[in-house]
Amino acid sequence: MSPQFVDERARARAALAVIPAQDYSTWVDMAFAVKQGFGDAGFDIWDEWSRSAHNYSERAARVTWRSASASGGKTLASLFWLAERHGFDLQGSRVAGAVVHRVAGPDRQTLERRAQEAQREERKVRTRHAAVAREAASIWQWARPVGPQHPYLTRKQLKPTETLRELEAVELRTLLGYEASSEEEILTGRVLIVPVWRGELLSTLELIDEHGRKSSLAGGAKKGGYWMTRPEPVTGEIASPMLIGEGVATVLSAHRATGWLAAAALSSGNLSEVAGVLRERFPDAGLIVLGDLGHGEESARQAAGHVTAQLALPVFAPHALIDGSRPTDFNDMAVLCGSDAVRRLLRDVAFREVVSAHVTPEPEPIPCAEARADKPKEGSEMGHVKEEMANDAGSTKRRKAAPKKVAPQAVEESLVTPISQDGQVPQASAGSSPTDPPSAAWTRREIGEALYGLDDVPPEMKTLARHRFGAQIRMATPRENGGPYRGEVFNTEHYLIQEVATRSVVFHAKERMEFVSDRLKWMDENLRMNGAEVQIGYDGDRAKVYPWDRVRDQLERTVASLKKSARDVGFGADFDGTLDQLQANSWTRIRQARASALAQSKERAARELKNEPDR
Repeated sequence: MSPQFVDERARARAALAVIPAQDYSTWVDMAFAVKQGFGDAGFDIWDEWSRSAHNYSERAARVTWRSASASGGKTLASLFWLAERHGFDLQGSRVAGAVVHRVAGPDRQTLERRAQEAQREERKVRTRHAAVAREAASIWQWARPVGPQHPYLTRKQLKPTETLRELEAVELRTLLGYEASSEEEILTGRVLIVPVWRGELLSTLELIDEHGRKSSLAGGAKKGGYWMTRPEPVTGEIASPMLIGEGVATVLSAHRATGWLAAAALSSGNLSEVAGVLRERFPDAGLIVLGDLGHGEESARQAAGHVTAQLALPVFAPHALIDGSRPTDFNDMAVLCGSDAVRRLLRDVAFREVVSAHVTPEPEPIPCAEARADKPKEGSEMGHVKEEMANDAGSTKRRKAAPKKVAPQAVEESLVTPISQDGQVPQASAGSSPTDPPSAAWTRREIGEALYGLDDVPPEMKTLARHRFGAQIRMATPRENGGPYRGEVFNTEHYLIQEVATRSVVFHAKERMEFVSDRLKWMDENLRMNGAEVQIGYDGDRAKVYPWDRVRDQLERTVASLKKSARDVGFGADFDGTLDQLQANSWTRIRQARASALAQSKERAARELKNEPDR
């Protein structure tokens, strides 16, 4: 029996002592509960309890306490209820001398008022979540594929994947309107953009900078949200096991070792929620929960038990260290022991009999060199691994994964009408760069037949086009001597997918494609072409890619229209010169504004680099 206490503060302190402080969500909830009960004076109680966790950070504690609100929905009653579940004697621990009175319940009007307030608060939360989701979708579309040698992925010995993108921290700050930070440290350098999905909808984004600092969009909904190592398959269509882990690096390492689809819950407290969501979406899939050794292990066991899944824990040599610390997750295991060791362990877990969700058989010892880092496996070896896993799972062939929000109905694949109906390339204006397309003086040959049909375009290219530009799009292929095709492009290994009009795309094969400027070549080779606006023309069957400026093109079209209107109303040919001068002045101002914005961006980046403390 718990002793009686002289005051409620001592009772709350004793109740907290029986609650584990390692779980992040519990830790935050208790901050709200203590602040509701004692205000700012309760910080010492909560902070003393927080220090019992091995992952305690004083800076994080102070930041969390400042963000906690006394009206956040957690009270001292929440604290005592949770403590009672961990063995605290709630009845016997009342404050000495306290008299229990029977209190009349709230009247009907009070109950109705509380219900209305709760509904208003719920609407506010839903509205905020929807706004953050729209912001996340906009940033995701703006971001570009992860380039080579990203410092965080390099340190984790991982390669970029199509479900990750990146932005410079300066760009991200401009898009968000604030500086993303982690425990009061601002994210810097190249920031990984990690989409968090809730079902088929993008909910928010997790942000990881070069140093591994993590943040997310303010006000976004992460509960039940997850990140996938590759586009999620259609519900119910999955033949191989599915992996569920805590962090991006953990699940990406396991995915690389096995080829199996993997989902990251992005926090240990979210594992059970994500496991439940994926079990509902894929009821027949063999789920494997990847546990982290230490404070994340219990959450992983609970998640596995929640959905009757297998539990896999990494195995290390007795005295293994990584960066001076004890290894804890499957990324550490992949770095120290190699992907083959991870693959063997997960295969053993996947194909053994499920004995109990809470009783995990001891894995067989796996040889592990304490400080060896293997090189990424690719090519035929990885293909062999995937083929072997498909054979183990049965004779059913693995199906291609479909991306998020792809409508199941058929999409009309009729030809897109080219932008230039007469097939003429407009004359280059004064000041054109040497890489601009040839002028109209060059005689264009007659536009011929389509160079290849839509049936020749791989299905995965069409899927990518729908994912990038919308489910209901019109598709076309280029014609001999066709073009110019102008618009935003999505770059793949074998095709440039170009949106030439709203919801209308053209697939340009890259087999004989020529980039007419060094910058365009560099953008293609370094995976920076996505989102760029270019102009593509065909010399016979050979595609040539030119720079294109949408603003300049619109300015020229507007001036040409004004000239025609001026002649129609009788202003005379002399007015054309005035419009040409106005056009030149406008374009000069646009270029100056762009140069100024670029210079300011570089100055901000230089100041941040200069002010960054040495590490």
